[in-house]
Amino acid sequence: MKILQNISDKIGILDRHPRTCMWSTALFAIVYFLLISLQGLDYADEGFSLTFYQNFYTHPADVEYLFLYYLTGLIGGVWEILFGGLGTYGYRILYALTSGGIVLTTFAILRPYFKVSTIFIGTMACILWPGLCLYYFNHDCLTILLFLLTIYAMTRGIQGHKYAWWIMGFVLIINGLTRLPNMALCILMLIPLVEAGESGNYYKAGQNILRIIGGMIIGSSIMLLVMCLLQHFGLWLSAVSSLFVMSSDSSDTHSIGNLIASYAYTYKAIFTSTLYGVLICLIYIIATEHIKIKGRELIMVVICSALLYSLLVRNIYAMWGAVTSASLIYAFINRHNSTYLILALSALAALFIIPLGGDSYGNICNSCLWLGMPMLIDLIRRPIKCNINIDDHRDYHYRIAIDNTSSRPIHIIAGVAFLFFVTTHSVCYFDNGSRLLKTHRPQIATSATTFTSYERAQLTDHIVSVTLAHRMPGNYLLVFDNAPMLHYLTGMQPYLGSPWSTFWGTEMFRQKLFDAEHSSRQLPLIVIPHFYYEDLSKTDYLNALEHPELHQKALLLADFIKRNGYYEAYSDTYITLLKVPQ
Repeated sequence: MKILQNISDKIGILDRHPRTCMWSTALFAIVYFLLISLQGLDYADEGFSLTFYQNFYTHPADVEYLFLYYLTGLIGGVWEILFGGLGTYGYRILYALTSGGIVLTTFAILRPYFKVSTIFIGTMACILWPGLCLYYFNHDCLTILLFLLTIYAMTRGIQGHKYAWWIMGFVLIINGLTRLPNMALCILMLIPLVEAGESGNYYKAGQNILRIIGGMIIGSSIMLLVMCLLQHFGLWLSAVSSLFVMSSDSSDTHSIGNLIASYAYTYKAIFTSTLYGVLICLIYIIATEHIKIKGRELIMVVICSALLYSLLVRNIYAMWGAVTSASLIYAFINRHNSTYLILALSALAALFIIPLGGDSYGNICNSCLWLGMPMLIDLIRRPIKCNINIDDHRDYHYRIAIDNTSSRPIHIIAGVAFLFFVTTHSVCYFDNGSRLLKTHRPQIATSATTFTSYERAQLTDHIVSVTLAHRMPGNYLLVFDNAPMLHYLTGMQPYLGSPWSTFWGTEMFRQKLFDAEHSSRQLPLIVIPHFYYEDLSKTDYLNALEHPELHQKALLLADFIKRNGYYEAYSDTYITLLKVPQ
């Protein structure tokens, strides 16, 4: 088919201009995210993070729980000091710049081993993949940037640069302070043993592991010094210790039991999605081999594109399964080539380890694809040729083979389905509705500098203005529930050590209320939203039938309100404010 050949020829031009391709792709990522992130105003997760950055240096004790993401807060807090006037869009800009760095690092890692056009297609797929559309600076994007820098240092170390192993250890340990579960990535310090498996030089591998450990010690020492200078070390220890308390509370979304249940569901979804994808590939291969009609390629492209599209829309795990399968295949076919094997194992480490500690793999699924996606693209672009020979002990010989050495346009099938998915599923995170209607910005809530719907802009101005009008001495705010962005937009501090007050399990919520009530802090203004954070539909967070998971916490809050003599200062369709007499 001429059109397919023309596309392949155009893509091939990229291989002749590697540096131009790399910088152009990074620039595209920055511009793309700057444009697409102009829209959307999230009351939930984005407000959770931005409140952390806002208070990191000024009121660190009021965002204690978020110190589990210490390095993220360190960087986000500096950005707040320098560019806080840019508001919510400022953190979209920081995300775009971080994404550009991710693209450059991906190219730097893979350029010696893959065609530039393959890396280009893989990185473009990662850029365009909508995932959950988390287009603001957060611990997920910083995690993947530091992970890729770790792998880049590792590849330099493999090439003989001894200093790179020190850098690898340094970046590994500070990544653990970006998000505590990233400490599991320290397993990468054993990578020199994989290299030694081919060379047999285990003494050299031991030396390199010691260099990595040395880098980790330097990194830990520097971060400890920073914490002590900023008087943050005690807060960080308290945040870490709270994890063990939360893990015993089944009502906490981050308890160990709930996380395990979430992973079990996720792996089931990944397995079924991957199996479905394999069946689609087999349909394509078998049909194009055995159907003898004119235009069979075009027919199968259309059919398989539709099937792949239906796979993608089922859930976000389909792409994760495809990339994981490709990384596993790469690890298997390159098991005798230590460099390619290490790259494949690194891709698998990103896919399996980085999502640990979240309440769902879906939260950061799109952050884990950067190394594995080019491997998937490379496998798709290869001619299909597979032979499996089995000899058993009874002198029987078995052969299973797919022999198709002609270059089939399977990448066109995947590309068509992918573009269909992107164009129909690029949405604003937790801000439902068409992008075409997101043309308004709040006027009173000046920190909300991104565009949203007219309804959400008006609501934002309304709830910010009435909240500020009833501000209490001490400047504390307790939001119940699902609107932590109110802290950031009003500049009021969280009362319970976290902007998302019901993030704590029931027992931790009880303890936090007790500790705060018996401290020297002023009592907070209590805000109860009456809208759901995704679509602004009416909701009653105190209703046990509507929100059973909040029932016990609502009872604890009611006792707190009664004990301290709160009265209803304001109430309407969207919000209720409670305060104590002055």
